[in-house]
Amino acid sequence: MNDLQQRQQEFMELLRPVQRKLEQFCLNMTRDRDEARDLLQDTIVILWQHLDTIRDRSAFRSYAYTVAANTFKRKFTRSKFFGILTEEHHESIASTDHSPEQLTDHALLRDALHTLSVRSRETLILFEIADLSISEIQKIQGGTASAIKVRLMRARRLLQQRLGASPLLPEHQPVGAE
Repeated sequence: MNDLQQRQQEFMELLRPVQRKLEQFCLNMTRDRDEARDLLQDTIVILWQHLDTIRDRSAFRSYAYTVAANTFKRKFTRSKFFGILTEEHHESIASTDHSPEQLTDHALLRDALHTLSVRSRETLILFEIADLSISEIQKIQGGTASAIKVRLMRARRLLQQRLGASPLLPEHQPVGAE
C-alpha cells in the first residue's frame, strides 16, 4: 500500500464515525439539502487538506464540527442579506419518508430553530442533535463551559417559547398560588 492509500484509509477511519452526524449538522445549519451537501463537501476537503496538521486524532470529531461551523459562517452568513426564503425553498427540505404530521413538526422546529441567533442555534444543534459534550462544544465555539451551558439553557427556553411548549420543569410558584 502506498502513502496516498494509507493516508486515504486513515482519513476514512476518522471520518466514517462522524460523517452522518456531520451531514445532519450541515443540513440543520443551512436548511437546504444542496447547500448542506456543499458545506459538507467543503468541510471534508478542508479536513483532508489539513489531515497532517491534526496532532490529536481523538479530537477529530470536534475539529470536524469546528471546520463545518467556520465554513458555514464564512460562506453562508452573508447569504441572509441576499434573499428571502420562499415556500418553494422550504418545500425542498421536506422528505417523503415522513408522515405529513412529522413533516409539519419538523418544519415548525426548523423554523423555530432559525429564529435563534446563529451561535445559539449552533450550540443547541451540536449538543442535542450532533450529541457533542459541553467541552467539545467549548473547543468549537470558544469561551467557558459555563457560557456554553447558559447559551444552551437560553436556546432551549427560547425554542420552547417559540414553539408554544410548556416548560419541562414547572416554574417556582409562591406558596398559596394555584
